[in-house]
Amino acid sequence: MPATIPTIYSTLFLTILLFFGLISFLRGSIRDRTTDALFTVEEITDDHLLKQVRDHFQQRAYKVIEIDPARDVATLSGQVKPSLFLAIFMTILAAVGLICLGVVLGILIPDLENLWLWLMIFSPIAGVFYWRGTPRERQVSLQLLPETKLKVRAHKDEIEELQRSLNLEKIDI
Repeated sequence: MPATIPTIYSTLFLTILLFFGLISFLRGSIRDRTTDALFTVEEITDDHLLKQVRDHFQQRAYKVIEIDPARDVATLSGQVKPSLFLAIFMTILAAVGLICLGVVLGILIPDLENLWLWLMIFSPIAGVFYWRGTPRERQVSLQLLPETKLKVRAHKDEIEELQRSLNLEKIDI
């Protein structure tokens, strides 16, 4: 029996570390992922490119909120829904993490053997945390640069979708 005590404590320590990792993952899910990207476009006139970009963002429910002709910058804004899949996924991850913590604590302290059941009740908090914490309004900034280059400042997912849908070639900044 004495050989299992260190094993239980190390398991508890690892479970707590994993639980803190889960919390970090949850906090990271609502972090702002705005980034810059530079695209080069060959054989397309500026007007055609602008029309394609405008149509792309209009299809994604973005609206122009500001145009600065002096710098050739347009700023768009749009409402984005949080992902239902990700909210459910976060809830499941939290449930698994809380169950593991409860089981380890139940083994360590026999009087708490059903603690995992009570801890699992709190798992939907993770989904609600994600759902309410996700920024609902995102902004996109577009700037035309010389030599048919387009600078985009937006959420990482929006940049990837723009690149995919318009078949743009990304340049490393």
